[in-house]
Amino acid sequence: MGILEAMSENQPTPSRPPAAPSQDMPELLNFEGLEDEETFELRPPAQAQRTGPVGAVRLFYRHYWNGRGEASASEFYWALAYLLVGTALVFGVTFWLNYLVASGQASSAGRTLFMLAVVTNPLWIAANLAPLASLVKRRRAGGTS
Repeated sequence: MGILEAMSENQPTPSRPPAAPSQDMPELLNFEGLEDEETFELRPPAQAQRTGPVGAVRLFYRHYWNGRGEASASEFYWALAYLLVGTALVFGVTFWLNYLVASGQASSAGRTLFMLAVVTNPLWIAANLAPLASLVKRRRAGGTS
């Protein structure tokens, strides 16, 4: 007997209302003891910490979307130094490769690297704008520590 013949022999079962709330019903939340008004915090507010350069960069990206809390002066200034040096390197390499390509001194690999750098520069900026805004907001809330 083939699969199609076996499938045609099966009759659909009549649907019955569920005895208990199903997973897609709003009543299930109240059935399990959760109220509609309850809210959940995904991440606690950031705490101001004195840190070195590596810790500041880690906290910079860790609190990517967390604008609540505080940032210490060391965290703020180390993260800014990282952004300035990183941005200078990213754009400096791009300008250098542009000079090589425009003067005709670049090899095929150099032209490919230049195209890759041109594509990744906006990504560098986009990836660092949100954490920078969060850092500035947290630093303003941090006061003078």
